[in-house]
Order: sequence, then C-alpha cells, then structure tokens
Amino acid sequence: MQAENVLSSTPDTDKAFATQIVYESSVGALTLLLYDICITLDDEVKFVWPKPWSGLKFLFFFVRYIPLLVQIPLILIGSPALTPRFHFTPHACFIWQVYQGVATVLVYSAVDCVLILRVYALYHNNAIVRKLVLVAFGLEVSAMCVGLGFSLPTIQFDEICVVTHVSAALLIYGAATLLFQTFLFSLTAFKFVGALRAGWGDTPLVSLVMRDGTWAFLLLFAFVTGYAALYALKNHTFSGMLSGWLLTVFSFSGYRVLLNLNRLHDADTPRLPTSQTSTHASPFQFTTMADMTDRELDTSHSYELTMFRPTSHF
Repeated sequence: MQAENVLSSTPDTDKAFATQIVYESSVGALTLLLYDICITLDDEVKFVWPKPWSGLKFLFFFVRYIPLLVQIPLILIGSPALTPRFHFTPHACFIWQVYQGVATVLVYSAVDCVLILRVYALYHNNAIVRKLVLVAFGLEVSAMCVGLGFSLPTIQFDEICVVTHVSAALLIYGAATLLFQTFLFSLTAFKFVGALRAGWGDTPLVSLVMRDGTWAFLLLFAFVTGYAALYALKNHTFSGMLSGWLLTVFSFSGYRVLLNLNRLHDADTPRLPTSQTSTHASPFQFTTMADMTDRELDTSHSYELTMFRPTSHF
C-alpha cells in the first residue's frame, strides 16, 4: 500500500518539480538580462541618448527593454508562491498564452530587423540581396504565425495555467526561426570569405560584423534548438524552461550588435578619405564597400561605419 501511494503521487510530484524548475530558470534569464542592461547602460547613454529619434533608435529601445517588460509578468504568474492564490479559467489561460506568443513574435521580428540591417550594410544595400532577405523574412514571420495559430488551440493547462500539453505544430515556429537565422549567417559568411580573398577581410569593421554575426547565430541557434527539443519530453511542463531565456538571448543579441557597431563608429581611428568612399547612394552601408579594388583599399586603417540615413544619425 505504501508503494502504491508513492507511485500514485509521482505525476503531481513531477509537475510540481517541473514548475519550480521553469520558474527558477525564468528568474535566472530575467536576472541576467537586467544585469547586462545595467553594465551596458553607460554605452546606451553615450551612443544612443544623444542621437535624434529615428526608426533605428526606436528599434534599439524596443529590443532592449520590451523583452524585459514581457518577462516580468511571466515571473509573477509562474511564481509558486503567488500563482496558487489565483483562480484562472481556461479562457484566461488561453489569453495569457496568446499574449506570450504575440509578444515573442514581435521581439524576434525586431531583432531580425537589426540583423537584416547588418546584411544590407555588408552587401551595400544590393537590390537582389534586399529582395531575397525580405522574402525570407516574410516567410519566417508567416511560418511563425502559422505555427502559433495551429498550436495555441491545442494547448492544455492545469489549474494555475501551467502548460501540460502542446501540439507538435509549434515546431513550425522554431523551424522558421532557425532557417532564417541560418540564411542570414550564410550571407554574412559568404561576404566575409569574399572579403578575405579580396584582401580587406581583416579590417576592424568587417571583422566585427563577422564576429558578432557568428556568436549571435550560434547563441540563437542553440537556444531555439534547445527550446524545441524540450517538447520531445514526456512531461510538457518542462517545455517552458527556456521561454525566458529565448527572450533574453534575442534581446541581448539585438542591442549588443547595435552597441558594438556604434562603439566602433565612435572610436578615434583614422577615416578613409572622402574621395575613396563609394559613390553609391545607400541608406544602410559601410564606407568600406565591397566594390572597392585592392589598389584603392588601405587595410592599415579602420573605417567609419555609416549605417544610418543621412537625415538621422542613429
């Protein structure tokens, strides 16, 4: 009889343990994001605050602070101390999941826009590349919405809104993100290899773009893959363990890329003379353009980043 009681209590024990792990993981993700925002606040004040408002400045603040604001209510709802005191209807739990899904899509899309601008600049706003990237981005967002649309109605909850089951259709959501990140990284790597062969791949700007592109791709790829893999577990309560971390790493990648570019731009280094810069009109471009010849390029200099439209400086 004692053994039977232990066995019969195992599912509830597993769910309670999984809920605690998910909560602690979410707290850790939020804490790390808040810590990184604090240690980079000086850079934000120096590089971002003085700039006039523009779309890119808005994008910076969005990817930096919206994920933080999204995670705070997730922590409060998931708290083992607070959540059991509330009563949630199935409809309320569904609305809560819709909120999380929509907020996540917006954050991912905003960070993708940051990474897209890097590719545009690296390819000198090439028309073919621009159209390919826009089509790929549209397909990614569409697939993410389709994945959410099919999976949200199948999500099952317990009495405190903990997810106990979700359809495999949600994997479409993760697969779309992985494919798009791989596509952007491939474009970056291809251009970098071409730059190395042309003799200007070791310039500070190109090296920075490749470095940030590599760590951002690996970081996002690892967490999205891990998040998708959690849904293969029998206990779906564990599936939310990386939800907060995904918001953290996407936010971290987005604003760190922009801060690093501005830090390089602000560095007191020699600039390429105006007569040597490209004459192509591009709203997102590097002054070290790929169409420069080896004879024109002096690789002993680091060059100014001109990522923004002439009418706005950030």
